[in-house]
Amino acid sequence: MIEEISIRNIALIDELELELSPGLNIFTGETGAGKSVILKSIGLVLGERTSVDIVRAGADSAAVEVSISSTEQIDKDITESDSLILSRHISTNGRSRCRVNGELVNLKQLEEIGTSLVDIHGQHQHQSLFKIEMHLELLDDFGETSTERESVSEKYNHLLELQREMDTLLHTLKTSEREKELLEFEVKELSTANLIDGEEEELTAELSILNSAEQLFESANHIYNHLEGDIMGEFSTTSTSSSVSTLQNLREATRVLSKLTEIDPSLTDLSDRLESSLYELEDIGQQISNYADSVEFNPMRLSEITERLDLISKFKRRYGNTIKEMLAYLDDAQKKLNDLELGSDKIEEIKEQIQDEEDQLRKLCLALSDKRTKVSKRLSLLVQNELQELGMEKAEFLTAVEPIKDENGFIKRDGNSYAVRENGMDKVEFLIAPNVGSDLRPLTKIASGGEISRVMLALKTVLVRVDNIPTVLFDEIDSGIGGKIADVVGKKLKKLSQNAQVICITHLPQIARFADRHFLVEKKVVGEQTLISAKPLTDSERVNEIARMHGGEETEVGLAHARELLSG
Repeated sequence: MIEEISIRNIALIDELELELSPGLNIFTGETGAGKSVILKSIGLVLGERTSVDIVRAGADSAAVEVSISSTEQIDKDITESDSLILSRHISTNGRSRCRVNGELVNLKQLEEIGTSLVDIHGQHQHQSLFKIEMHLELLDDFGETSTERESVSEKYNHLLELQREMDTLLHTLKTSEREKELLEFEVKELSTANLIDGEEEELTAELSILNSAEQLFESANHIYNHLEGDIMGEFSTTSTSSSVSTLQNLREATRVLSKLTEIDPSLTDLSDRLESSLYELEDIGQQISNYADSVEFNPMRLSEITERLDLISKFKRRYGNTIKEMLAYLDDAQKKLNDLELGSDKIEEIKEQIQDEEDQLRKLCLALSDKRTKVSKRLSLLVQNELQELGMEKAEFLTAVEPIKDENGFIKRDGNSYAVRENGMDKVEFLIAPNVGSDLRPLTKIASGGEISRVMLALKTVLVRVDNIPTVLFDEIDSGIGGKIADVVGKKLKKLSQNAQVICITHLPQIARFADRHFLVEKKVVGEQTLISAKPLTDSERVNEIARMHGGEETEVGLAHARELLSG
């Protein structure tokens, strides 16, 4: 509900702040005092379009801000808090800025939020009930058919999935025989190759070793000969047979140093280190010798690796830059081939499923449509009764439930074919004929603001438990009524205000007397300016205002009558 309104520089309003009641808020005042300007200001912050002419003369900009509590109707992506502040700033240069809790939004977003929070009925066109798509939802909520509609929705979406799957298979089956042959060739070629992720790197490394086998062998023996002497002379690149090897010299040095430690123990550490170095070099010599023995001169293996790498290189041009991509290509090609081979059988299977789903959906839609038709009659009667009580005795109201015809629809009834949507097979619209002899027409075609407001009050009264918009604004609701009917309207507004916040402009004391908070709107000359002001009335001030509204004069008789009205 709206807790507070702040208006600045709108029309003849300089600055105005009002705190509203959660129940019935009534605005009264002389004709032309500016009551509708306040409702227009609320409409602006709810996303209604306007022009720069709305800015008060002499001001550069205008602004409206409303504070709203109880925002469970709002998407939690917008706000997690229990309150909301909507604001709109309009400049004379034509720029308009909208904000929600201080964050900039566009006008459409502001309108979407406003529509879920407030209904304005009267000369403004902000009514959620004017949106035809809402009529079906309201009828279903009123008739408690949400379970049936959910069943239709689930079945409808499952049917769509099956149809999409079949369309994909049919498209695949249209693939040319040439593509099938190509897929078979590619699958066979890649499968036969037995590619392994990572083998290219391993083969490249092995190829490098095989290509350098002779160099590796000779170099290893060259190292060994320098360590141990020319004991493998047939492979040596240098002759060292007449010289003493490095290890032989080191062994002799180790023996001598070991003897010296017997004379000078301080040489023990050096002796141990030298001996350790000897053992390390002897081990290196043995391992380099073993490595030389392991070097393989294998032209056949070299040829195999070269051929394998050539094959992988060829595949790269066709199937991917890496073996991983080639294997993924193989999987995809295999799936496509399987679809081609198994598609016909699969399509027949899906066709049977679709037929079964259509049969079930058909039964659900027909049952839901029948229930809607039955519920619509009850809703129409209740609203029409409300309209009669509100002074529209000759009005005819109809909740029209009309199945959507479609020559390609699979639902057949009475020789016609009907379409199916996610919410069923029906279009629902509220229609009204306000006067005898007039045709039933959509709510949006009602010309009179007073009639619009009373129709909306009737609908709100009947739908109050299912229509969860928390605030309702009525302008011109008392147009063309008076006396007993005015009292009925007031009582219905009061009753409605027990379930939703109501804001209403009225000229009738019979309606104003039911206010939980009564505001007086006045137009005053301040200096050289004419300004609109508004204030909540005290109990004694309400008596004076009700007396003015009733007779135009605050006489003792008028005041007594006003007190009687307020106490009644």
